[in-house]
Amino acid sequence: MTDSQTFWEDWKSRIEFDLASFADPSSLIDVTRSGRSFRAKWTMRGHDREDLFSISRDRGVSVNIKGRNVQYHEFIAGPDMANLRQVAAMIVRAFQLRPRLFVGTRAQREDAAGGVPGPALDVLTTLIHEELADATRVVMITGDAGAGKTRVLQELVHQQADKYLHGQTAKLLLYVNAQGRALARLNEALATELQDLRVGLTYHSVAVLVRLGVLVPVIDGFDELLGVSGYDDAFSSLAGFLEQLEGEGQLLASARSVYYEEEFRARASRASATGGQAWSHIPVRIIPWSDDDRAQYLMKWAAERELSDSDSEKLRTRVSGVFRNESEQLASKPLFFTRMVDLLERNPDFTVGDDVLRSLVREYSRRELSDKLLDRQSLPLLSESQFELLMSELAQEMWNQETRELDSRSVREVAHYFVENEALPETAKQVIVERMPALAFLARSDGGTSRAGMSFEHEAFFFYFLARAIVAQFASTDMDVRVILSRSALPEDVVERVALQLMGPGEERESEELQHLVERLAVASAKEWSRTTQVRENAGLLVMAIFRAWGCSSAGHRDVVGCRVHSVVFPGGHLRGVGLVRCVLSDVAFRRTDLTSTKFVDCEVRNVLLMEPTVAPQSTRLELNGLEMASVMGIRVRQADAILTRYDPGFVAATLRECGAPIASERVGPRISETNMELLERLMHAYSRANPVCKGDPNLVDIFGHRAWQTVERLMVDHEIVVKERRATSGRSKEFLRRRFLPEQIMAGLNGREPVDARVRRFWRALERESAAAVEAVEEQRRRSAGR
Repeated sequence: MTDSQTFWEDWKSRIEFDLASFADPSSLIDVTRSGRSFRAKWTMRGHDREDLFSISRDRGVSVNIKGRNVQYHEFIAGPDMANLRQVAAMIVRAFQLRPRLFVGTRAQREDAAGGVPGPALDVLTTLIHEELADATRVVMITGDAGAGKTRVLQELVHQQADKYLHGQTAKLLLYVNAQGRALARLNEALATELQDLRVGLTYHSVAVLVRLGVLVPVIDGFDELLGVSGYDDAFSSLAGFLEQLEGEGQLLASARSVYYEEEFRARASRASATGGQAWSHIPVRIIPWSDDDRAQYLMKWAAERELSDSDSEKLRTRVSGVFRNESEQLASKPLFFTRMVDLLERNPDFTVGDDVLRSLVREYSRRELSDKLLDRQSLPLLSESQFELLMSELAQEMWNQETRELDSRSVREVAHYFVENEALPETAKQVIVERMPALAFLARSDGGTSRAGMSFEHEAFFFYFLARAIVAQFASTDMDVRVILSRSALPEDVVERVALQLMGPGEERESEELQHLVERLAVASAKEWSRTTQVRENAGLLVMAIFRAWGCSSAGHRDVVGCRVHSVVFPGGHLRGVGLVRCVLSDVAFRRTDLTSTKFVDCEVRNVLLMEPTVAPQSTRLELNGLEMASVMGIRVRQADAILTRYDPGFVAATLRECGAPIASERVGPRISETNMELLERLMHAYSRANPVCKGDPNLVDIFGHRAWQTVERLMVDHEIVVKERRATSGRSKEFLRRRFLPEQIMAGLNGREPVDARVRRFWRALERESAAAVEAVEEQRRRSAGR
């Protein structure tokens, strides 16, 4: 087939596919070619449709609508198809119910093209309207719980919809709330949001609109949609969605932790190595509120309430007094700061302890008990402790059902179970059950939409009560903690709060208690079942947090001494400031764990994997007796504000020895020249951000423009490590290299003892021979020069 025939066949297939996503079920899509045009006939919303598509290599595709030619993307987005103006109008209307007071939280791009921090809306808007590179772009926005990610994304979506209605942009954003929803597929999330907007557009057409660049999904809570092991079906659907985009379009997503970014990249890499996905990744970090941000919020807040200058100054003074010492860092999180301002307005005498979130919960609880949950004598029906227990029961039920949202009936059922279990008076039961959906901390999801569920009004409150439920499970010696650890990836905020309550500095714990907790987590992880991976990762997160809490004794820092740890995985996270002395670790995996100020002293390890741990030779101590190079997969070295990732066994071994690890000096695996090793490490870094990579990318000229690259590329292609493909981008055909293995799978071939795919092993052997031949050629040249 000639290039010309391929061109016309491709456009015929694309038009058929795009129209099918809008057509009625079972409608036939009849597309026939006549010269440089296609005539399409199909049925949509019960009406027969016929349109003429004119194709030009130079001017693109136009469609004749009532005698007027419009571009193809305008036709698809227009009133007769997707009707995105109606979608934009409904988005604006939906967001009118949300709070309008907004302070421009700052953000920063963290990729190679990143710059200085700026207003988050400006940073994201610039990214949305940038010319796309050669692959579908996934913009990942990270930030802690309460840092303002959701508020920024909602404001961005609302502003963009308003601009769309006023003709100021051709891109519309679609907000998709994935936070804590037990979704098996991304399509379900898209379908639910479109139904709630009451528009005629269905999820079937979303991929087409995204590919054409007229719609950008904004997935809030992306990490929870993916999960770590419990949501593999959800990720498979995401991989399918990316494949439909054919390397075009973009989407925005939020996650709490950089670890989830890496999890996404690994999973996307795994899928794109075998499928047709073409994606690139840009990280954006939400920056905590500064003094100026807080001052701006207070000024807007006071103006909205028409406070006098003196009252505004008094409020600022009270707020400053609340956030002090340990609580000062929480002032940088919009959730805590704005809630505290509201509380101080209503109760100027409100005081806060060291735990700001606990103080907030207690104040809200007291107000609820004194205003709503009263008997006939105006006395509270519940104690504060009982009220918190009720909320914890609700949080645990959501967690067990793998959702953050229950319908009103289910919420009342939780309340009914609670009042029966607490043996409350009959008069109290009815009041509590009936008023449960309207109590503090709860909110009707997406107010007034078809999905009339109940959820916690902010994830921070859900985390607080979930942590309380998990602590209660540990307090019960006969309860199997395996179930609660198996649901999804525990948020770091929950893990931190659980550890502080189990092993906090308020009480001096004995080392036997520490070992008992760690052993209980290990036992829960040891049993093999369908969710063992999830349990081991959550157990590992808890073990790390418990070690950190143990170290913060009221009498000063203390080491973990003589502890036995087994059968857990440390997924990301950190052990900074933790000292482990004469501990034994077996069947433990460290996956990209931060060990920059961790000290292992005289510890024994058996079957321990170190996968890209982050170290700092000046502050990391790794006296891990029994550690072998075969168990180390790359290393990250912190240098000032940058992190250098290396796989070269010589470099890894030297760094480990510098950190005190008793690694043998002999080298294992293939011997590769320094030049080739550097090229491959740069390529692996590029592959961690995109797959495939474009050989014409100006940011990768130091790889593909290097004189030694041709040899490396030839060997990678010959041994099926990468495959060449040509793709049309912006009308031009470019050459790409798609890898067939994950970066860590490729670089594992450097380790002579680690089992790897035969193709990877043969590639490294061939490269070793080429490296040896190159060295010999250089030596021969020197000898000849010396002979002259």
